[in-house]
Order: sequence, then structure tokens, then C-alpha cells
Amino acid sequence: MLNTKLFQLLGTLSVYELNRFAKFLQSPYLNEDERLMELFTYVAPYFKQQTTEKLRSTDVWNVLYPGKKFNQLRFARIFSDLLKKLEDFVVLDKLKHDKGRKELELLAFITDKKLTKHYPEISKLSRKELQASAYRDGEYYLQLYRLESYHNSFLELQNERTTEKNLVQTTEALDAFYLVNKLSYLAAILHYKNFLAMEGEVKLAAEVLEHLRKNDYAGIPAIQIHYRIVLSLIHPEEERYFQELKELLARHYHLFPKANARNLFAFAINYCIRKINFGQLTYVRELLALYKQMLNTGLMTDEQDQLSQFDYKNIVTVSLRANEAKWTEHFIRDYRNRLPRADRKNAYTFNLARLYFYQRKFDKVLPLLQHVVYDDIFYQLDSKTTLMKTYYELGEYLPLMALKESFRILLRRKKVISEQNRLNYMNFIRFTMKLYRVDVKDIKKIEELRNAISNSANVADKTWLMERITELGG
Repeated sequence: MLNTKLFQLLGTLSVYELNRFAKFLQSPYLNEDERLMELFTYVAPYFKQQTTEKLRSTDVWNVLYPGKKFNQLRFARIFSDLLKKLEDFVVLDKLKHDKGRKELELLAFITDKKLTKHYPEISKLSRKELQASAYRDGEYYLQLYRLESYHNSFLELQNERTTEKNLVQTTEALDAFYLVNKLSYLAAILHYKNFLAMEGEVKLAAEVLEHLRKNDYAGIPAIQIHYRIVLSLIHPEEERYFQELKELLARHYHLFPKANARNLFAFAINYCIRKINFGQLTYVRELLALYKQMLNTGLMTDEQDQLSQFDYKNIVTVSLRANEAKWTEHFIRDYRNRLPRADRKNAYTFNLARLYFYQRKFDKVLPLLQHVVYDDIFYQLDSKTTLMKTYYELGEYLPLMALKESFRILLRRKKVISEQNRLNYMNFIRFTMKLYRVDVKDIKKIEELRNAISNSANVADKTWLMERITELGG
């Protein structure tokens, strides 16, 4: 039963929302089938108490149709009917909490019914609500366009011979909405083309970019930001576009809903990562600055003020690469309690071990790594890599040999590991063992190994390997 669309959707609702849905079903105007209320009344406690695994089809059927033989078609139909009611509830509930959109729908009704006396007050209230919004994203300009469009219809209903028909304001709002969204999708397409085979030409892209080259749109930050994102993707060698994007984000991030602002920062972050991957290590500090900015403005955390374990790990990685160990230590401890409870202990322990490894406190690394639970494959890979480097630094030959074998077995057996990652880690193991065994007096062998590591495009933790070969005199 849990695989039904109805149960999947019900499972996303809070207790508060489930109670509101019950009231929805109790309304004769919204629901005329009492059996739907009976069905929901029976299953709701299971969702509130998160015990849905105890629900049985036969029990539900007996509550709805006592004494009758089970009929699969009839049973499926009542589930389908309740699902439709639930979908209606979701839409109406969302509309109820979106005052601006609700007033726009009322304006649409008023202009359609030609109720010109009702129009001015509702229109004024709608504009006031829209202007009071903190955001100036694509959705804002869509609502502004609709307001201007209804106002144009209202002016037409007046039958006044005037040149002021609100047409210019309407098209300006429409243009802003179009440009923001066109650039947003163009940026997404350009981003995914870096690693996905995507065919087809984006219609009007060249014309839009030419138009923006000639028109600044200085008063619309949403257009400016999305335009710089697109330019940074088309011309990654032109670093000024990234710098302009970074400055615009710093000034205007608050004009976007939190999720949208995070996505905009993601483009700047990915730009830095690509630069770092091509060897431009000055962008490590640029990347850390972006992470710090997102932390300071609350953009790194979700609506529950939680930080994902993956963002936590990435920030630690970057801050250590930027040689900011003290800041990293404060970050690891300060944001520990913002990690989801299920991930907290693992993420904190693992990243603290990485900090101690960076600080060359190897005696503290091993005990911590022993307490990392290896449910996630990436924790397994990163932990084994850190452990292998620690054994190397400590000169622990026997543990290093044992780990080499268990690491190789893991890489061979885990099918979820991509071939690219498998090759990267296999090469890391191979080069680490060669580093350990090379004769420190054999300058020729050391140089050959240095060249082999340097010229290898598929090796994990290459920076650490190069640092170690340099210590040997390579």
C-alpha cells in the first residue's frame, strides 16, 4: 500500500497539514463523498505517528465496506478519488498562503466580469502587496506583468480616447520576466553541457545576448546576475565576468528566495572549482570567500537552519587547502550542531580527523577514523585515503600493506563507484606504495616517480603525492 501515489503524497504532509486536510474533507462544498472522509480518518493516525508500515489493505477495506468481499477495482478507485481531493487541497492551501497571487486571481475575475467599480481598490492593494515583497526575482516580474496586463484591460474597458493604455509598462514587465528566465535556463543548459551530451540549439540565445550587450538593465539585478552567469560560462577565460558576478551577488543576494540565491551562488562556486581543476590555485581562496559569505548570510543552511554533511565536508576541504586551519577548527566545532542529527557524529568525527591530519597530529587521526561509520561510500573512500596517508606519514608498514589490500577489494566490489573514481583511487594506492618503497638515495627513481605522478591525469589526492615526492628530493 505504501507504494500508492496517495500514500507517498500523504507522507510529505506535517501533522498540521494533515489536520487541515481533514477540515477540507469535512466541507460539503469541497467533498460530497463521506467515504473519503472515513478512509482518511482511518489512515491519518498512522501517518501522524509514522507507523504506516502497520497498515493493511484488508483492514482498510473492512472499515470502508464491512462484510463485503474485497474488490480490487473498487478499492483502487476510492484511493484515486482521495488522491484527487488531496491534490485539490494542496493547490488551494498554497493559494491561500500566497496573498499576492490570490489577489491577482481576483483581479482576473474582476476584469473578466467587467466589474470596473471593484477594480481600483483591489488593484491598489495588489500593487502594494507586490511592492512590499522582499524579492525581485523572475516570479516578481511575472506578477508585475500580470498586474500591468489587467490594468491595461481595465483602461480598455473605460473606452477613453487616450494614448495611455499601459502598454509600455506591460511589455517592460514581460521583457524582464522573459529575460530573467531565458538567461536562467540558458545558464543551466551551458552548465550541463560540460558533462552531459545535450543536443539542440537554444532559440534566440544569440539575439538575447546581443540585446543585453547593448542594454544594461542596471535597475534589474536579476537580469544583471543571470547575464554574468551566462557570460562566465561562455567565456570562462574572461575572469572579469566572475568578478562582476561575485560583486553583484554580494550586493543583491537578498532580492531572491533562499533556494534561488543558493543556486546563483552555485554557479560562482562551480566556476571556481573548474579553475582549481585546471591548476589555478588562487581560486581556492575565491571559493572559500564564497563559502564564508554564504555562511555569514545564512545561505548555506536550509529552512530548518541545518547544514548538509556534504557542504560541511566541502568547506573543510577548501579551507584546509587555503591553509586556514584555525578558521577550519572553529567552523568544524561551531557548525557541528547544525548538521542533521543522523549525520552529525559521523561528519564531525571524520572532518576533525582531516583537520588533525593537516596539523600533522597523526596520533589523533587514527582513533577518530576508527569511529567513523562507513555507510556512505564516499566516507569509505575518503576515510581510507586519509588512513593510508596517515600510515605513510607514521611509517607503519604492516598496517599500510593491510589497508592497501582492503582498499583494493573495496574498489573492486563496490559497483556504485564509477570507473573514473575507481581508476583515480587505484592510482593513488599504487603511487603511495611506490613512494613508501622508493630508495631515498635513488635520485633517478625518485625523478621517474615524480614525472609519473605529475603526468597522470587520473589520480586521487595528487597534491599530497606531489608534496611527498618533493620531500624525497624529486
